Amino acid sequence: MNQILKYFRDAVCLLSSKENIKKFKFSSLQRLIPYVKPHWKKGLFGSLFMIVLSFLALPSPYLMKLVIDKAFIAKDIYLLNIIIIILIGLQLINVLFTLLTEYHFNVFSQEIMLIIKKDLFYKILRLPLSFFDKNQTGYVLSRIGEVEGLSYFFSNTIVRILISFFEFVFCLTILFYLNWSLTIISLLILPIYLFAIKYCSRAIKKLTRESFEKGAIIYSQIQDSLSGVDVIKFFTAEKRETEKIHNHLDEMRAINIKRNITLTVAGQIIALLGSLTAFVILWKSGMDIIKGSFTIGSYIAFTAYLAKLYGPTQIFANIGLTFQPAVVALDRISELMDLAGEEENDQGINIKSIEHGVTFRNVFFSYDNKPVLANISFEIKRGEKIVLAGPNGSGKSTVVKLMLGLYKAQRGYVFFDGYNIARLSLSSLRDRISIVSQNTFLFNDTIKNNILYSRPNAKENEIEEVAKLSGAYEFIEQLDRKFETEIGERGVRLSGGEKQKISIARAILKDSDIIIFDEATSHLDHDSEKNIIRLIENKFQEKTCIIISHKPLEYSKIDKVIFLKNGVVSLSS
Repeated sequence: MNQILKYFRDAVCLLSSKENIKKFKFSSLQRLIPYVKPHWKKGLFGSLFMIVLSFLALPSPYLMKLVIDKAFIAKDIYLLNIIIIILIGLQLINVLFTLLTEYHFNVFSQEIMLIIKKDLFYKILRLPLSFFDKNQTGYVLSRIGEVEGLSYFFSNTIVRILISFFEFVFCLTILFYLNWSLTIISLLILPIYLFAIKYCSRAIKKLTRESFEKGAIIYSQIQDSLSGVDVIKFFTAEKRETEKIHNHLDEMRAINIKRNITLTVAGQIIALLGSLTAFVILWKSGMDIIKGSFTIGSYIAFTAYLAKLYGPTQIFANIGLTFQPAVVALDRISELMDLAGEEENDQGINIKSIEHGVTFRNVFFSYDNKPVLANISFEIKRGEKIVLAGPNGSGKSTVVKLMLGLYKAQRGYVFFDGYNIARLSLSSLRDRISIVSQNTFLFNDTIKNNILYSRPNAKENEIEEVAKLSGAYEFIEQLDRKFETEIGERGVRLSGGEKQKISIARAILKDSDIIIFDEATSHLDHDSEKNIIRLIENKFQEKTCIIISHKPLEYSKIDKVIFLKNGVVSLSS
């Protein structure tokens, strides 16, 4: 009981809170205009059908007045039959146009949200690597899912609001015609509605944003747990992980309960105002009917048109309450869309090959004000075989990411063939660099498609050739479906060495100018490692190879060793 009282007390406090909440700016809707333009015809047809529906609903209350005041009292069966036929016809037409309206708005909404999801996904992929360093995959996925909240903007509700204003004028005219004194009483209640709506919507928006954020965090935690399910089982941590998720779910439950109760309280306040209005109208109408200055049919028609008069106000009430998820979704999606993307110079130089090499000159870089590279300088010439060595955390991976343009040097410069990397097209640069990482990532697809990922238009014989060169061909041929074998999420159906060989085949197929081996032989046996060494010394003789390794090397043709320690570089030949 105490918990129930607490939730209701919190709801009342939220409704009366004067906390400064960011106001929704209708200018934010301009972001949606480019998405609406290609599909405006479907929205227009849906709107036209809805306008017809609105007109079809207007005569019914007055026809009911005629039934009661004319047909019933005068016992006019002919008039009664005519009015019933008209009402049935209107209802049948109403059903038809309702179906047409819902179809067009449903297609209109789904097509627009599909494009927004595609653009948002592309935008997220174009964000700098630092964004993904700070945000978990599950959290990002949940943010993409929030696009569904925008469906409100593309539903018939917006058109309903516009139509309501015309209905308001029409109904107000009829109401004054039926009873001007009752109409004035009804209009005096409207400002109270607006006052209630203002305070209710503020609280709902705050709780909706909290709910969205907590949902994103939970999704992130679940995705993280599922990705590391093998580690969880190794350490028998199922219970611990479940409890961790349960704690977040409990917090989510509390937020949603508070939000739903606040919605209920706000809705009941508005419903109470409506009921009080109805009671006042009933009392005044009853007095007039008893005196003989008002008829029962007129009362029924008046209350029906009064409902339509209050329609715009009720819609605004719903906007203040149920509109908030759409507003919050638009705000949060706009936050992602407005993030600075990875710098891609449209006018940048497209390089077709790296003819001379790469140069680091006085480069500084730090993560969150923690220095990683301090004034490092070195040069790697075309065709050189370089070992990049150093203890863990010395900055080896950072050097690779700077070369790929994934990070930007905070001071100093990175040059390719004498061009500052800032002047180059990053996509053309990355086309000329391959990387084979210790942490091999393979897609949940076939072996063939994973190899093709580096060059989708490669031919069948090229795929087989690179598979042979990497040492993958032997185990692939032993599989039932060979190159068409599905390897599962992250290549779970393959061993570490098999995944590494496919990754190497993918890098060979790319035929780039610079190949980076980042602990690439860590999962390979001795014979497979010797095969990679032969590749570097023979197949990649004309290419620049950068080998990151912690263990002694058997490479006979090393041109230079770049040793990193404490952010400082030292060179040896």
